[in-house]
Amino acid sequence: MKLESTLPRRTAPLYTAPLLDAVLLLLIFFLLGSNFILKSGIAVDLPFSDSSLPAVERSHIVTIVPGELTRYYFNEDRVSLEDLDVRLAGGVEQTRQVILLADSRVPYGTVMEVSNLVLKHGYDLAYATGSEPVAR
Repeated sequence: MKLESTLPRRTAPLYTAPLLDAVLLLLIFFLLGSNFILKSGIAVDLPFSDSSLPAVERSHIVTIVPGELTRYYFNEDRVSLEDLDVRLAGGVEQTRQVILLADSRVPYGTVMEVSNLVLKHGYDLAYATGSEPVAR
């Protein structure tokens, strides 16, 4: 005797659960991946350079912003030049790398003053530059 099913016949369904899992994992990867890119919260107009250095995982960021009074930032915290000296002295345990973001309109003497301050504390110094020439 042949048994027959009383359930309605369905074609093979598209299993959406694994597809949805893969899409969500890709979405999370790209959303969180952008947070691991090294960025400063202060906008500066970087000078142009063709050369580049390999990326670093952890580093302090010192930013110099021009204006009526030159502003200094250490890891996004606004500091004075004297406070920058104190912060650099205390930050050696965290990392030995400093990236200097100096606007192209900052006087060369100011950039060298901060560079000497960074080097005085024994950090490795890298200057941030833009990859495209800025049209003026």
